[in-house]
Amino acid sequence: MTADPATVGAARDPKPSSDRLFSGRALSGGSWSGLLPGVLVVALTLVLAMVVAGVAVGDALLFTGYVLAFLTFPGTVVWRSVAGPGPGLGNDLVLGTILGLVLEIPVYLLLRLFDLTPLIYGYPVAVLVVTLVVLRRRRRVGPVVVGRASLWSWAGAAVACVQILLVTKQMWTYRPLDALRAPYVDEPFHLAIAGDLLHHFPAQMPWVEGTPLFYHWLVYVHLASAATVTHIELIVLMRSLSIGLLVLLTVAGAYAAATRLTGRPWTGFVAALVLAMGATPDFFGWTSLVAPAQLAFDSVTRAFYSPTHAFVMPLQMVLMVLIVEMIRRERWRWRPWLLTVAVMVAVAGAKSSALPTVIAALLLALVVAAVLRRKQMVRTLATLFGSAVAVFLVAQQVFYGGGTRATTIDINGSTVQRLGILMLPEGETLPGSAPVSIWICFTVGFALGAVPLIIALGRGGWRRPELVFLVGPWAAGAGALMVLSHPALSQAYFLLGAAGFFAVATAVALSDLLPVELSRRDVVRILGCAALGWLAMVAVRLIVGGKMPATGSVFTSTLLTQLAIGLLVLAVAVVLVLVYARRATIAAIPAVVALMLGVVLAGAPQTTALAVVGPSLSRAPDTDIIGPGGIAAARFVREHSQPDELIATNAHCIGLPVPDCDRRNFWIAAYAERRVLVEGWAYIDPLVVGQPSTDLNNSAYLPFWDPELLAANDAAITRPSRATIATLRDDYGVDWLVVDRRYRADLPGIRRQLGQPRFKGGLYSVFDLR
Repeated sequence: MTADPATVGAARDPKPSSDRLFSGRALSGGSWSGLLPGVLVVALTLVLAMVVAGVAVGDALLFTGYVLAFLTFPGTVVWRSVAGPGPGLGNDLVLGTILGLVLEIPVYLLLRLFDLTPLIYGYPVAVLVVTLVVLRRRRRVGPVVVGRASLWSWAGAAVACVQILLVTKQMWTYRPLDALRAPYVDEPFHLAIAGDLLHHFPAQMPWVEGTPLFYHWLVYVHLASAATVTHIELIVLMRSLSIGLLVLLTVAGAYAAATRLTGRPWTGFVAALVLAMGATPDFFGWTSLVAPAQLAFDSVTRAFYSPTHAFVMPLQMVLMVLIVEMIRRERWRWRPWLLTVAVMVAVAGAKSSALPTVIAALLLALVVAAVLRRKQMVRTLATLFGSAVAVFLVAQQVFYGGGTRATTIDINGSTVQRLGILMLPEGETLPGSAPVSIWICFTVGFALGAVPLIIALGRGGWRRPELVFLVGPWAAGAGALMVLSHPALSQAYFLLGAAGFFAVATAVALSDLLPVELSRRDVVRILGCAALGWLAMVAVRLIVGGKMPATGSVFTSTLLTQLAIGLLVLAVAVVLVLVYARRATIAAIPAVVALMLGVVLAGAPQTTALAVVGPSLSRAPDTDIIGPGGIAAARFVREHSQPDELIATNAHCIGLPVPDCDRRNFWIAAYAERRVLVEGWAYIDPLVVGQPSTDLNNSAYLPFWDPELLAANDAAITRPSRATIATLRDDYGVDWLVVDRRYRADLPGIRRQLGQPRFKGGLYSVFDLR
């Protein structure tokens, strides 16, 4: 027998009093051992960062102090005073630390704008003083109750440990801090923006001087703020400390959000598990449920390759808690609304694809509340929806300059075509029937992964706007993936970014579907059903294999055969569960839900095995992105120049300088932390520089839009003379030349004009024009 949704929802709304800043309640007991699982996970992360990634002990300790003083302390104080205490101090510390990432953004930007960044050290002191003044005025302090560490908190910590071990084996051993000439191709891009924000605000795209920064750039504010406080080099933060923190906060945030919203600690473990190791069933044959690197919700490799995605994932945990609790609240409160809007702004600036799915979910919940004639909820949801739309419209101008970066509505099925092409060897073409079969397989896999949510909504959950809201981003993200189009398939982030909502919604749905009280026998039977779902997906994979055919002629038939076999195996498993459940005390619906949860978590055992006993990736080889001596040359400029000084270079390409070479060359701006007149010029919104937004102009091979500037830049290096050098120095304000001998350069001629280089090493020479 399941709990009544209305009763459960009422029990979850404790309506904490905001005038008791340090009041608290606990799920169990009054021991401080409740913080022990989290402390051990953090300690493990720091040890692995030092031993494997190569982080210095001093840097690890400085970063820990920064997190506690500048993120956890201010964020937790504001969180508990505005949102109210949660089920335990550990829960508040996790959500408070995430909120701290939001609060540091305006603090840093204001100080950077007025060149007062040394005052940033007074930020936690100011929060402490205000807190003490408020406490003294109110003359009462509630108890801070931590609670004992439960089995579920240890299980959640184990999930976080798996993620950190994956980070260690898949990222830190692959690219430790002494492998700087082996960057992921976009790593210098991220590093360069963070470097510009470290010294300037408003910031620019620093690889083409004078180009305004239109991008989702708030993660780089965090990196710049952390570097300002700790004086740790940005690459150390990006490759290890900050991204490791964001991975932990993503998993811990899912645990904390689900626990707070349901009041049941096991739901936190389910949310963390689904987020970290779950995947919707896949019948395409081009991804594998037993390949952790391709799991739909995997938060490790994607976090390191896309810091913007890593940053927005934990922010959404705080946003969903704030919105759900506002929906549940019987009376309007301004302070939670203001905090919600602030987090919306951070989400909008962290990732452009994140807030639109939230807006869609709010609209869906608003429609449900209007149908049910719940006036208070309608007012609340209408205000939240209007606020989100306003934030989105402002963010489109402030962060993105009003551009869409070639994202269009895909009415001709180009996204499906691209997905299909990925399944075939290069040069193969898809048959005309392929798009329909891909749509069918995607829809069926998506629906099977959402079975717990569908059942919960069908059994009355649709009457709860807060549950509808939690499900909404996932549905909207799936639609955006298939309906929108982008040259690099970046519309996938609409779905990937909604993974946190899916995980927490699954946990909330399970809390409604499963009885409040479960016997040990019932728990065993539920786990047995989940194991059967896992076995069903393993059977599907063994039967259909993991590769698509080598020719397009049998593409459609193979794909639909895989789908049919998968559905047949799952149908047999469902029948077995129903027969099994009929003889047991547990109801049939929870049994089916458990089976489908096992389907979603089919890749979890393999993921765990890879993290715990699997081999580490071997060290990444050096690439031609940065030549020998390049990083030393860039660092020399950084150490011997002022932040406003300008660099010119002849390095515009990755690899050979052919006419249509890859223009993603950003590493000089990244490691020098200085702006470059013209380095590479990819990833700049073409609308910003007066170009049409076409696929070519949004690619890495676009032609430069100012040939006169490029000619003047290159002439000083390839045809140095008093006139060409003076043009750079006097007309364009260049202070330094960084010459890469892999490309055309007249070094004897430059020496005749400027004398000996200030730096010479490897393939690089640095000349001072001042």
